[in-house]
Amino acid sequence: MEELLEVEFLDSLKDYGFEIASFNELFKNIDLNTHFMTKPHRIKFYHILYFTKSNDYHFIDFKNYKIEDNTLLFLSKDQVHSFSKTANYEGYVILLTDEFLKRNLLNLEKSMFNILLKPSILAKASSKYKFLFEELYKDYKNNSLYKEKLNSSLFNYIILKAQEDISKQNLANINEKYTLIYNKFKNHLYNNYNKNRSVNFYSDLLKITPKHLNVICKEHSKLNTKQIIDNYIILEAKRRLISTNKAIKEISYELGFIETTNFVKYFKKHTNISPSVFRQSHSI
Repeated sequence: MEELLEVEFLDSLKDYGFEIASFNELFKNIDLNTHFMTKPHRIKFYHILYFTKSNDYHFIDFKNYKIEDNTLLFLSKDQVHSFSKTANYEGYVILLTDEFLKRNLLNLEKSMFNILLKPSILAKASSKYKFLFEELYKDYKNNSLYKEKLNSSLFNYIILKAQEDISKQNLANINEKYTLIYNKFKNHLYNNYNKNRSVNFYSDLLKITPKHLNVICKEHSKLNTKQIIDNYIILEAKRRLISTNKAIKEISYELGFIETTNFVKYFKKHTNISPSVFRQSHSI
């Protein structure tokens, strides 16, 4: 079995520890079918990949990620990755070492390079990043006395803005996903409240753990799953008690209680009054 290639930073640039190139430069005069960049390899430095245009994939830690226009991708050292052999990309790649980060990054420990399991990805990045990368590229190519300071300033700005945007993106994604699950839970509750009052029953329907369902419910309602279930059943009980002349025994059965005494105890526990007293106090 062939060993996984480990790629070190270029010796000629190690002292500076920073490089930015366009994808056109990166892939110039190489055979994408045989070059190591299109084969899985472990990087011993950090990458920022900015895809201004892309209709392709990027391979990271044994998983293919679909890359679309205006995507920023952050790779930590020791991650395994490879470019697509079609390399249908436009944009820039930044390569940097620990030494450059220690000299110039505001907070390495809290940065997006502190990656354990998956890359940090900013999808649908705003057009401001294109301007920032273009300016960073120009400054890098110019051998100014202030080259590192200029590179560091723009680099830190890109990092800070990307961290802010990724945080917003992840929060939005989490909320959107949670909202979808929460709405499914409510639909299941509506259809099954008189059949089952168990949290496990609903989490099983949603194929998530009871603990996860509790987190989602609390985010949306400040109540845990059991409280939402109980509140809905009590609400239905109250509706039936004041909108029909059905006997309490019949209502309790409709709500899924085999024994009327169990329903009465349940109702009193959550309202501090009995069903009959509630009905009398709300009679017209």
